Amino acid sequence: MNFILKNWVKYYTKEAVKTLKIVTIGSAMIITIACVKYKPAYKVTLAGDTIGFIVNRDLIEAKIEKYIKDTSGNIAFREIEQLPEYEFKLINRDKETEEKNVMLAVQNMTTTTYKVYAVTSDGEQKAVVSTQEEADSIINEIKADLKEEVDLKLGIAEVYTTELNIESKEIATNTLKEFKVAKVTEYENKKAEEERIAKENARKAYIASRSKSLATTTTAAPSGNLNGMQLSIPVTGSISSRFGSRGASRSTIHTGLDISTSSGTGIRPISAGTVTYSAYKGSYGNLIIIDHGNGVQSYYAHCSALYVSVGQSVDTNTTIGAVGSTGNSTGPHLHLEIRIGGEPVNPQNYLY
Repeated sequence: MNFILKNWVKYYTKEAVKTLKIVTIGSAMIITIACVKYKPAYKVTLAGDTIGFIVNRDLIEAKIEKYIKDTSGNIAFREIEQLPEYEFKLINRDKETEEKNVMLAVQNMTTTTYKVYAVTSDGEQKAVVSTQEEADSIINEIKADLKEEVDLKLGIAEVYTTELNIESKEIATNTLKEFKVAKVTEYENKKAEEERIAKENARKAYIASRSKSLATTTTAAPSGNLNGMQLSIPVTGSISSRFGSRGASRSTIHTGLDISTSSGTGIRPISAGTVTYSAYKGSYGNLIIIDHGNGVQSYYAHCSALYVSVGQSVDTNTTIGAVGSTGNSTGPHLHLEIRIGGEPVNPQNYLY
């Protein structure tokens, strides 16, 4: 009995070994055939769509992470809604892997936000450049020869955008130069219009004042004679301050004659001559000086308006200005001076 059992065990052991060898050889053949025909890979899907197959998952994941974290240039940050999913597969060894397609799919699923710098005018974007240094340089160049009166209200703003539409510094500078020319032209046109309106208003005021002066200024015959010149009174009115000492309360000598009359009354020269001064002059206020020749000059001070200019020839029919209270004055009046050889003389020796 033991003999039979031993033979039985020996027989089946040999058979098992033989079977194991066959299975091992078969498995080896299958693995060999599989290795020759197939290769291990990963099926990649993104948002439910199959992108392709890759061999090295770790390498792709490292590339994706580097791409997402890249903040070079003007990139502020990147966001991806969903990362790829991977499934191990055996694929035909002849099948090409698609790492590039995977990266393209990841890029298409990624939102990139850029940080750029806008040159603005009063908050309105005029040009976009890559760096703040470029924006500063452009603004400094635009302001270099800009008139102080023209305020372009230039500034710099950080802009975050998903579309990278930046301009070269040269193009941005030219854009701002064109904007500057337009604003300067607008300012000059506005200034010219204001000057035109001011001149028109002055002309209307002159016409109105002249009309008034014709009604209020005496046109009497000559009332005096000086060095052979016939003199006429410049305005009618009452004498409010005479030539000479002003009294104990005031130490200065009054070098002229004050004729009080209403503001705006037209003033005419005492005789024909040439205007040598027509502008504001200290305590005189608006002053007109006329040279009559033979060393004779006449002064007309505190005017509210000046109607003549230096070098202009005038006569007793010319309205040279209007009575006012400019300069050191307590009320509307004409301060009249007559000077001979540069020295003031009493006008009442010849007029009034």
